[in-house]
Amino acid sequence: MNESEQKTVNIGLIERPVPPIREFFEEEDLARLSASIRENGILVPLLVRPKGDKFEVIDGDRRLAAAWSAGVREVPIIIRALDDRATHIQRMLANKDRADTDPVSEAKYIARLIVEKIFTAEEYAEKIGRSLDWIADRLAIAEMPEYMQTALANKNIALGVCLEISQVKDASTKERYFREALRSGMTIHAAKISRLMVNEAIDALAESAKPITEENLPPVQIIPQVRCEITGESLPITATQMIRVGIENYKKFRSELGI
Repeated sequence: MNESEQKTVNIGLIERPVPPIREFFEEEDLARLSASIRENGILVPLLVRPKGDKFEVIDGDRRLAAAWSAGVREVPIIIRALDDRATHIQRMLANKDRADTDPVSEAKYIARLIVEKIFTAEEYAEKIGRSLDWIADRLAIAEMPEYMQTALANKNIALGVCLEISQVKDASTKERYFREALRSGMTIHAAKISRLMVNEAIDALAESAKPITEENLPPVQIIPQVRCEITGESLPITATQMIRVGIENYKKFRSELGI
């Protein structure tokens, strides 16, 4: 077989990556891609490698899932005879600049490669063009509690906020701060201040043999909220804009709105 060969094969001959770089796909996104494949076919062949008498996906896992959903039975592929190390590098490079990357699945994938000593952190950072700090952040994500990983994968919280709160030393306090960040909103700066303050307090309580309770810890640093007089909705102050208006215009504006 040539180093790179293109052909069309039965979809049953193609297996998902092991391990997968994405643990799940967004349903709406997958449905849109399935509809496109049903109408236009697979426009970009899947990149695969031989695996016995079958093939393993290197790049194109989402297209494979969408093709199954669309009822497609013949799939175009490009075959490359890559070893494990080259495959892992190629997968991450293909995933690198995608806007819809799931950081949790990506983190677990990287952590597995390093834990199983397929790569060192330094080697993998160099191979995929990332910094060691970036790799360290992904390893931290892989070790986060499941409730944090779920919120991060669902894009309910910023990665920077998660990384800060994950460093809170007490498990129950960490979860309480995290829930408050989800409920009220939190900037990365506020998360860092919260983490520094609470860890300092936790250390002090440990030295004095006092219990770690909510009453003995500093409050969570959240984003201040402001209430809209028109809708009654509470919004983070970072989402508002301050403007100067004359008193007569202000009175007229309120009168027109009936408030």
